[in-house]
Amino acid sequence: MNLYLIRHGDAQNISESGRDFDRKLTHSGIEQMKLAAAGWQSLIDQFDIIISSPLTRAVETSKIIADVFNYKKEIITDNNLISGGNTADIIVLVNSINLFNVAMVGHQPDLSIHAAKLISTANASIAFEKGTIAKISFTNSAIASKGMLKFLIPAECF
Repeated sequence: MNLYLIRHGDAQNISESGRDFDRKLTHSGIEQMKLAAAGWQSLIDQFDIIISSPLTRAVETSKIIADVFNYKKEIITDNNLISGGNTADIIVLVNSINLFNVAMVGHQPDLSIHAAKLISTANASIAFEKGTIAKISFTNSAIASKGMLKFLIPAECF
């Protein structure tokens, strides 16, 4: 199984409503994600499922990825990808899906924490700038500390 952890693109500092939940991608964040997702196509054939944090900026990022990859299925939103989520819950979610290429769009610092716990028993330090994607592969199902980090690519590389 391949798990792709993706941080949302650049977002507004403050939403019109004043709520963090409603912060949208900026124009540059939209362009950043379009370019990054297009670049990922040389490394990834397709996603079997896209799961997103329900926060606006993550959902918008997921929609851009879906558009670039011609992904026609529903984008699933899951509260486990909101800040403060537990890696064990992410593992249960991914394993319950039983698909091969799983994309998850979320936030910092959670993505760094999840990635570290998925690939190491030590405190690995993994930087997730906005628009970064990490590919973590597992022999079969996802297991804490048993994943192999295949790549970590910031959006600015594209």
